[in-house]
Amino acid sequence: MRPLPVTLLAFGLAAGPHMGAAQWSLSADVGVAYFGGTSRDSSGATVGPYRPTTLAVRVDHGDGPVRFGLHVLYAEPGLAGKQGDLAFVQSGVLSLWEIVPQVAVRVVRFGTGVEGRIEAGPAFDLWEFDNEQRNRVGARGAVALQWPLARSLTGSLRVGGVWSESVADPGDVPAGVERVTTRRFDVAIGLRYTL
Repeated sequence: MRPLPVTLLAFGLAAGPHMGAAQWSLSADVGVAYFGGTSRDSSGATVGPYRPTTLAVRVDHGDGPVRFGLHVLYAEPGLAGKQGDLAFVQSGVLSLWEIVPQVAVRVVRFGTGVEGRIEAGPAFDLWEFDNEQRNRVGARGAVALQWPLARSLTGSLRVGGVWSESVADPGDVPAGVERVTTRRFDVAIGLRYTL
């Protein structure tokens, strides 16, 4: 038997299971969000959360094209009354914690290590409105583009959205004003570290 093929085979068998082993990773994002919905009157005026900076962390685990993870986001949006192009914003009355167990599926990969992923999961929104807790359940979806920066570090650009029940409770809105679903569109950049 030749020593080189035997040595290569031994190294290949020894490294095989580890190369395909599932990996943990930790991500941090900073972004901006735009909200739509919450409440609207017959003239088209709306009241709802307004354009916060978002901070998010994510831990995920997986192998190959599918990863499972937990996404946690925090934001302090203002409360805005909008009519046309005019908005009046009150700061300091809203805060949001969002928890999303999610699955991410790789849909495209380029030779340089750049990947495109689609992410989805149920969103558990924990709102605090003027010191009153309001919990909502919705759905979150996102598209993420990730690129390598160093051996275990990747950069990311994430564009996503959330749909949930109105943040406003039925008793919050006067007659003639309807509660509508709260929608959020967000864009974030981040770093991901593979453990």
